[in-house]
Amino acid sequence: MNHYTKRTSIKPLNLILFLHKPSVEMDKKEISKLASAVATTYTKDEKDIDFVPKDVEFLGGEDLSTVLGHGYAKGKDTKTEMSVTVDYGDDYRLTGYGYT
Repeated sequence: MNHYTKRTSIKPLNLILFLHKPSVEMDKKEISKLASAVATTYTKDEKDIDFVPKDVEFLGGEDLSTVLGHGYAKGKDTKTEMSVTVDYGDDYRLTGYGYT
């Protein structure tokens, strides 16, 4: 599956992403909220993982537009710690995920 296909598979968020391009006016709370929503939707739709975000960490300096979302993957009987990275400067593209 190519990058374009993955991005368009998150159809409910397309309008939100279009309307909420990162800008100087957008504060960290708004970015965190949208990045968490994208991570939750992507992991559920593309990977069949129920990701539950707990907090978001902004990486690097002002030139870097990446956040690290910490949370857990909810399973039938367990909760496995998990992290996802979202590049909010690139249309909120999920760039990676892993278990901790």
